[in-house]
Amino acid sequence: MEMDIDIKILGPGCKKCIQVADIVRQVIEEHNLPAQIEEISSVDKIAEFGVLSTPAVVIGGDVKCAGRVPEPHEILQWLKKYQGTAE
Repeated sequence: MEMDIDIKILGPGCKKCIQVADIVRQVIEEHNLPAQIEEISSVDKIAEFGVLSTPAVVIGGDVKCAGRVPEPHEILQWLKKYQGTAE
């Protein structure tokens, strides 16, 4: 059985944060990937990841990017790489 990919989107809910969440969802749907998305807006929780600038994308506990909106192809690469290590 495939495990869901654990994805966290860190940010206060600003325009860029929403954009990142939308792109991540789009990539997941287009490629039919099993994933759980959690949006974290608490400054304290975001700080626990050591992230200083948002939006940030965390996959499987690893911060993949912070302070920018990643391209869909980057997100897909991160998800595929994570899937490869999770199996």
